[in-house]
Amino acid sequence: MATPETTTYRTLPARITGTAIVVAALVLSVVMGTIEGNLGNNPLSPIAFMGIIAAIAWVLLLRPRVVLGPDRVELRNLLTDVVVPFSRLASVERKWALELVDNAGAKHSSWAIPIRRELRPRRDIDSYGEATTRGKAAEGNNAEVISGHVEREIQRWKLAGGVDEPGQGAHRTWALSAILPLAAAVVFLVAVLALG
Repeated sequence: MATPETTTYRTLPARITGTAIVVAALVLSVVMGTIEGNLGNNPLSPIAFMGIIAAIAWVLLLRPRVVLGPDRVELRNLLTDVVVPFSRLASVERKWALELVDNAGAKHSSWAIPIRRELRPRRDIDSYGEATTRGKAAEGNNAEVISGHVEREIQRWKLAGGVDEPGQGAHRTWALSAILPLAAAVVFLVAVLALG
């Protein structure tokens, strides 16, 4: 959860799609469970299958994010979390996604923040609508924009007296908030199928 000092970044399409999938899985599990119960079958089977779908949507679309704090960047990826303190951050890149290189030379990529992909190439000439502030779209959450925010926060941290820790790398940890719901959904499905 973001505190007042932190900012959380995710892409809007992932949030909308993930929420829609979870809501649809919930509604379908209730409807299908009711139908299966009325037919004399096990009503928990559809709930278990939809639980797997909701858990996968959580892991792939809703959980991944980048959290930018006053002294660190946290990458919450599919099954791992990486916390890179600014004191251990060597560079910020954006070739395929938001990528952080720590002082030990390890590269950590963000699942949540890819580079900007355009469906059609941009024109070289700015139109009047693009040159005015009225009607201009928000900048969006992509690697180019977020890397700028990260670099700005690093500069603020350095101006406040932050000191680098050479040779120290960031540590990757398993994300229990992703693994446990997925494992629980699989165990529930296996139990429902085994007990019939």
